[in-house]
Amino acid sequence: MIRALVDGVVAALVAPVCALCQQVLDHPLGGAVCPACWARVVRFSPPVCTHCGDALAGRSDGHTCRVCSVHLGPIHAARALGPFDGALVDLVHACKYGRRPTVADGLGRCLRDVVRVWQQPLDVAVPVPLHPARERERGFNQAERIARALDLPVVHALSRTRHTPPQAAASAAARHANVRDAFAPTREATAVRGRVVVLVDDVLTTGATLAAAAQALMPAAPARLVALTAARAELARR
Repeated sequence: MIRALVDGVVAALVAPVCALCQQVLDHPLGGAVCPACWARVVRFSPPVCTHCGDALAGRSDGHTCRVCSVHLGPIHAARALGPFDGALVDLVHACKYGRRPTVADGLGRCLRDVVRVWQQPLDVAVPVPLHPARERERGFNQAERIARALDLPVVHALSRTRHTPPQAAASAAARHANVRDAFAPTREATAVRGRVVVLVDDVLTTGATLAAAAQALMPAAPARLVALTAARAELARR
């Protein structure tokens, strides 16, 4: 009751607007994005590629993409909420560049549905870390906020050892070169030994970042590595 009262007072006095559509939020304490914009998110539905999680839509052998553009290294499989298009682009950009951490929380809550239908139980979530300088600049790590909303134990098993350039405009080969040896295990990595680990990030494109993070985690001897992202992108889409 108190939360509802405060929510109403904030809405009436401050009138904050949705980070996407700029309409006044009826319930601002619920996050920076209105329910109508969350409803615009297109989600993947079966069948999806058993390797990268992309929608198959008649361009597959029945299980995987005919030509999958993702190289996941030691990661067994990846899944995403939906394609990096439309509302998901707006949400990811609002989170990362508009500095709206509650958007990452919402993406994590949406991804709980993906976790529930995974073929095997997931034991722990490991967020892909930002370099400390970039995290200070942004104020938070979106992958960590997504991971914390999954209802899984979160283990900070990795650190970022190099401040790599942004990946958005890079080719697939450049992306893999950019992040090679960019991660290292932390003392907490011992907690993943013998466990099914889900690496969490915001967007999967070529798999370069996730593969490099997974490779750094291998000495900790997880039972299996999988990956979960808010969106699945293709270089051709950009």
